[in-house]
Amino acid sequence: MSTLIITNGDVAAEKMREARINGEILCWRDVLHEGPVPETDTLEELSAIRADYLAYRGWGDADAIREVFAERDGVMRGLSQFRDVTLWFEHDLYDQLQLLQVLDILASAPELARRCNLIQAGSFIGTEQAQRLRMHLKLKQPVNETHLMLAQAAWSAFRSPSPERWAALLRYDTTGLPFLRSAILRHLEEFPGPSGLSRTESFILRQIQAGVVTVGELFAAFQENEETPFMGDWSFYAIIDSLASGAAPFIFGLKGGPYSPYFDEEQRGVYFGSELRLSGLGVTTIEGKKDAVAFRRLDRWMGGVHLSNDRCWRWHEETRVLRAPNGRY
Repeated sequence: MSTLIITNGDVAAEKMREARINGEILCWRDVLHEGPVPETDTLEELSAIRADYLAYRGWGDADAIREVFAERDGVMRGLSQFRDVTLWFEHDLYDQLQLLQVLDILASAPELARRCNLIQAGSFIGTEQAQRLRMHLKLKQPVNETHLMLAQAAWSAFRSPSPERWAALLRYDTTGLPFLRSAILRHLEEFPGPSGLSRTESFILRQIQAGVVTVGELFAAFQENEETPFMGDWSFYAIIDSLASGAAPFIFGLKGGPYSPYFDEEQRGVYFGSELRLSGLGVTTIEGKKDAVAFRRLDRWMGGVHLSNDRCWRWHEETRVLRAPNGRY
C-alpha cells in the first residue's frame, strides 16, 4: 500500500516531485469558481457537467477532460488501497473550493477519512523552493470531524441555487478551515455589485481610466492588487473580452478578441498590443450613474447560482450585504 497526495494541479505536483516528496500525486484540475457547480446526485454527474463547461470555455477537448475526471474520481472511489492520504491545498479561492469538494467526498466515508491528513498551506506551492516546500509537511494534521462537517456545510451552500447559505457562513466559526472565510468573501465579490459590475470588472475599468491600457499590464496590476491571487490569465482575459463585447461595450480598442490559448504569434501580438479605453457607458457605470446589468445579457454561473438579468443576486463589497433579485440592500 502506497501513499497519496491530493493537490490542486500539475504545477504543484511538479514542485512536489522536485522537492522529492514521496507519494503518488492526484491533481484535482478544476476551476470551480467558474461555471456551473450545481447540486447533483453523484460525483460522476457533477464531473460530466464540469468537463462540458471546461471544454466549452476552450480549455480542452470534452472527451479528454471527461477521461481525466473519470480517472480522478476512480482514485477517490479507491482510496482504501492507500496507506496514507494527504490533502495538500493552498489558501486561495481556487484551492479552497477544491478542498471543500474533496473533504465532502471523504465525509461520506468516515472510515477512509480517518486515515487522511490535511496540509493547509498559507503560501503558493508552485512558487516555493524545495526546502521551504518540505517544511509544509510540518503543517500536516489528521482530518477531523470539524473539517468534515464544515466542508459538508460549505460545499452544500456553494452548490445551492441561492447564495444565501454561502454568505451566511460568514456569521459562523470557520476557523477549522482557516482560509475558508476569505475565500467565501472573495467569491461573493465576483457577484455583481450595486453598479452591476463584479470586483474584477470594476478594477479593470478603473485601471483603464487611470492609464493602464494593455491586457498584459491589466493582468499584472490585477495580480498585484489581489490579497490572495486565485484567477488565471485565461479567466481574466475572458472578463476583458466580455467588457469589450456586445451592442453596448464598456471598453473600446480591443483587437483580435476573444482571447484563445491557441492564438499564433501574430494573433497574440494583435490582442496584447491593443490599447484600451473606456466607452461612455464604462465611465458612467464606474461613476455609479448606470447599472451594467441593464446593458448586457447576464448568463453566468457562480457555484450553484445561475445569474440572469431577471434573477441577479448582488453583493455589496463595502457593507458585505447580499441583495436578492429585485430586492434592496
